Amino acid sequence: MTTHIVGDHAGWNLPSCQEFYEDWAKKRTFAIGDILLFKYNPGLNTVVQVNKEDYECCTTKNTIHTYFDGNTAFTLDKAGEYFFYSSVGRHCEAGLKLRVTVPQGKHPSH
Repeated sequence: MTTHIVGDHAGWNLPSCQEFYEDWAKKRTFAIGDILLFKYNPGLNTVVQVNKEDYECCTTKNTIHTYFDGNTAFTLDKAGEYFFYSSVGRHCEAGLKLRVTVPQGKHPSH
């Protein structure tokens, strides 16, 4: 099991470029049981788990869960794609969004 601090030192904040979090995720391998740790200030950002359509359009038609406590730990409990973004203002459109893929057969490492 690995804990991934989303955005590393930048945390979960408005990125310097729209591809920041996409590039961050591309450099990592995710497995079932891994944890995504979103570090942000409560009131300044949120973490919203959504489906692919909402992720691509920055809409909230099919919100799965919303987190707003400031340090959100999310466990990747099954294979598949996960989609997250910040619902504050136009943060999603500015690139504060993350897609993570957990491949089949990737089980926790000890």
